[in-house]
Amino acid sequence: MDIIAFIAALALVASAALAAWWAWREAAAREAEARLRAAAEERARQEAQARTEAEERARQEAQARTEAEERARQEAQARTEAEERARQEAQARTKAEERARQEAQARTKAEERARQEAQARRAAESRAARLGADLAEARAEAPQRVDERTLVNALRRAIPSLEPERARRLENQLESLARNRAQEEQLVAELGATADEAARVQLQTKLEKIRFDAEALLKRLRHVVAEDPALSGVRLSLAWGARVSSQPKKSK
Repeated sequence: MDIIAFIAALALVASAALAAWWAWREAAAREAEARLRAAAEERARQEAQARTEAEERARQEAQARTEAEERARQEAQARTEAEERARQEAQARTKAEERARQEAQARTKAEERARQEAQARRAAESRAARLGADLAEARAEAPQRVDERTLVNALRRAIPSLEPERARRLENQLESLARNRAQEEQLVAELGATADEAARVQLQTKLEKIRFDAEALLKRLRHVVAEDPALSGVRLSLAWGARVSSQPKKSK
């Protein structure tokens, strides 16, 4: 009985020990499983954290790339704008230089025109001065230089514009000159037609007197034309006629 009781007790002790061992084993297994789960969760947390950090780094890198691209875009835009401003400024400078060149060219042309106009004015003034001097000289010398027919014709044209008394005296002088020239022609004809020496001497004497009287009368008429203020128009007309007739004809 004691042995049985001992064996039974021993069996109970063994059963209790086995039960304790199984309990310890299960507890150890649970603890190991818990440690494994904790390690797995830690790894998962660490991996999640690593993924989060990687995603953050990727986000930051993407943001940095975006910012760099934005800066590059802004810099490219700034360069484009600067190049456009430089192009516009160069174009404006070119236009300004072209305007300055055209204005300088216009000034040069205006100065050349002014120089030519001044030269033309000086030439015209010189010609006018020469013409005036020539005309004054011709006016002074014309009554002495023109032929008798021209002088007589000019005086006959001037008679209607003179005072009646002055016109009558001038007309009488012209008629006397005309009679003298007519007698001169008649005496020249008679002198050529006669062969008698005595008659020729008489005719020659009369011819010389007639010619002397005519030349004296012509000299008085020339003096009158040169000195009489009322005959200034005659002097001018004779001066113009003398000046024109003294100019050489242009060769064709």
